[in-house]
Amino acid sequence: MNDNRRRTFETGSGGMEVVSPLVRAVLSYAPCDEREPMLPTEWIELSDEGAGPADAESSVRMRLSCAPQLGRGVPGPFGSMFYAGDHFEVIVPRRTAEQGALLMINLLDASAPTRFEFDTELPAGWSFRVERDGSVSIVDDHELSRIFIGATWAIDSRSARVGTRYTCERGKLVQNIDVGVGTSFPVLVDPDPDAIFTPDGYLVTATWEPRLIPGETDIAVGEA
Repeated sequence: MNDNRRRTFETGSGGMEVVSPLVRAVLSYAPCDEREPMLPTEWIELSDEGAGPADAESSVRMRLSCAPQLGRGVPGPFGSMFYAGDHFEVIVPRRTAEQGALLMINLLDASAPTRFEFDTELPAGWSFRVERDGSVSIVDDHELSRIFIGATWAIDSRSARVGTRYTCERGKLVQNIDVGVGTSFPVLVDPDPDAIFTPDGYLVTATWEPRLIPGETDIAVGEA
């Protein structure tokens, strides 16, 4: 994808300015300087926290199915990486699993896909179960919940919530985004909630404009 107008950022004046205030807020939230951003093709490993050393196979691996078709990564602010798809981006912030989301999907316009599959590797007899609240339990062969995945969510450029849900199809976890005629693009899927809401519940707005200058690793212009 070569048209910068369809990206979250612009590269016009020797720096790289992230246009979306929500993306700016998420990327600037609790960056981890000790870890390089993961590649979208890497497997995300989810482990059963109650499993002991003798139960090492009680883990699940997942990755975005479309990852091998993504464009080459472009460095972004705060150590993040942007990977171009067809009318969408995969944004990888510099995070550890304990700090928040490992990747986000950014739908750039109405032509973006609204269905994303995740390749999965499950222990024998394990399966996904979608719960009433939209979260997903990974259950073992005795139907006991072993691993929990929180409900997916999304927000558009006007700060409106966008319907999104998980389904389980042919052994894969599928993320569905319900955009409509009133949806304002871009739509950011699965940002860190703590990064875009203030402690008193208000949404972070466009009050600052960070700019990344090549060779620097922090904000050079702008203030939070």
